[in-house]
This record gives sequence, structure tokens and C-alpha cells, in this order.
Amino acid sequence: MLILGSIVLGAADVPRATRFWCDALGLEPTEPLSGNEFTGLRDADGRTVLSIQHSDTEPEPEPRLHLDLFARDSADQAAEVERLVGIGAHRVDWPRYPADADFVVLADTEGNLFCVVDDARASEPFRLFRERDAEKG
Repeated sequence: MLILGSIVLGAADVPRATRFWCDALGLEPTEPLSGNEFTGLRDADGRTVLSIQHSDTEPEPEPRLHLDLFARDSADQAAEVERLVGIGAHRVDWPRYPADADFVVLADTEGNLFCVVDDARASEPFRLFRERDAEKG
């Protein structure tokens, strides 16, 4: 049996990427390993959910694997996009936005692409806040 560990992002500047993703997601870094070549980022429960690893390669312009971050609704999505841009992300001129896109494509401080999704407009099987709200209910 396997379990999913953390998602690993490549970065030329591991400390900068670590600061960005900790600020973006409210995570805490572990002690850097291998001379600051690898750092795990933990959630409030102490689980490592994202890791930053040194990489000398450029990010892919259209990666096959990326992160989707969910915001509650369109107002929350807009606010989160502005917050992320304020801490170092930048907007990406994504050529393939559908007319009714529920996502915004951004790049982190290293150029790794990720999406901010409006959960209220996401496809039903992918909606996260509905499930969280029901659990609290």
C-alpha cells in the first residue's frame, strides 16, 4: 500500500520559495535539509503537505502537473489572487482560458504555475468548501 506524501516544487531559490508558499498557505517550514536544498512545509496538524527542492531547471511553460488552490467564491478568489500577487506571485497570460473559467492562473516566485479556483463555480465533484461546511454543520 502507498500513501501520498507531499507535493514537491522545484526552486532555484529554496528559501524564497519557502517563504512564498508558507505565506500563501499558512504553512510552517521544517528545518532545511542538505545545505538548504530541500525544505518541507507543514500544516497546522504537523503534516508535511508541500516540499520545496532545489532545481536548476526552468519551470515548464505548460506543466502537466500543477497545484489548484480553492477559494470559497468569486469575491474570495479575487481577494486571494490580489493577496498572492502582493506576496510575490505574478499573473500569467494564459492563452487557453475557457469563456466561463472558474480559475485564475498565477506563477509563484520561481515561475511554477498554479491555479486559484472559485469553489462555488467548480464542477460538483471537485468542490471543497461544500464538503467542509457540511462537516461543520
